Amino acid sequence: MKEGGLEAERLSLSDLLDTLPVPVIVYGADGRVLFANQARKDFAGDDVATLDGAIARTAPATEDGQILPRERLPALRALRGESVRGERLRLRAADGHTEVLLVNASPLRDADGKIAAAVVVFHDITDLSDLERGRRELFAMANHDLRTPITVILAFVQLARRVARKDPDRAVKALSDIERQAQRMSRLVGDLLDVARFESGAIPVRPTENDLVETLRLAIERQSELSRFAISAPDAPVTLTFDVDRVDQILDNLLSNAIKHTASDTTVDVALTLERDEIVVRVTDHGGGIDADERALLFQPFYQTPRGRSYGGTGLGLHISRRIAEAHGGRLWLEDTVPGKTTFALALPRR
Repeated sequence: MKEGGLEAERLSLSDLLDTLPVPVIVYGADGRVLFANQARKDFAGDDVATLDGAIARTAPATEDGQILPRERLPALRALRGESVRGERLRLRAADGHTEVLLVNASPLRDADGKIAAAVVVFHDITDLSDLERGRRELFAMANHDLRTPITVILAFVQLARRVARKDPDRAVKALSDIERQAQRMSRLVGDLLDVARFESGAIPVRPTENDLVETLRLAIERQSELSRFAISAPDAPVTLTFDVDRVDQILDNLLSNAIKHTASDTTVDVALTLERDEIVVRVTDHGGGIDADERALLFQPFYQTPRGRSYGGTGLGLHISRRIAEAHGGRLWLEDTVPGKTTFALALPRR
């Protein structure tokens, strides 16, 4: 084939690869980038000229975030003659966020059979990875949080049966413990059902006209440590349309979280304010704040901060609360506050 034909074929192949939505990159035997399609440039930047530069830019790690040893890199394995299929890596994009990518790499050989280059193809499976992680965490959580109260309930039923006649007071206490564990199971099952409904789009919200000040007051009164709340709210009723049970669910989650994360000698500040077209409830604790790398994950289902895991729970409360707020046409967010404080804000539309 004539040189002009080869050049045209090369350009045609380059144009074709540029149309692919998946990143493709070809490294020479010396580690230089021979070709990168547009999707690869969009992901890692168009100024990456070598394999070492790509490593520095993307910081390859395993799916769970462990640094990947250099000899395990798919591109280097392909340059050693190995074909890599379905390697899952966590890579950092040019804008700083990370994605989980399925990586395939193959060696390219010249006419003499020597390895001349390696082609690497990436597929974004971040959503799939998050789904699988959530499933694993769900099963682990359900195994613990369902099995534990069931075991306790059965033990207390047997105890109540044995002592009912001889020691009525002890039997009453056992029944109270049974009720508490059953309520814990009920909340867990309710959370799981809510997540299933929300993900399917069937969000059960039944708005009626209610007083938000009264709803907030009742939610605070139900907390076990009522005296630790400092409340700022209008004296007059603030009436708007919302599902009182669902909004109460949001408030209970925010208030109980604040109490858990606040030292016993400090207060939780609760404020209800009227702001333009919204009514905003802010709950502020003084529990040390939330690390920057955790803030973006707080509203993901099943996510719990390292400190929050010590309190138990499902990691679904904030996710469900945000979905309920959005179903009302409202918002739920974490505000930027001074160090040592954490403020969650719930806004509901006046209309």
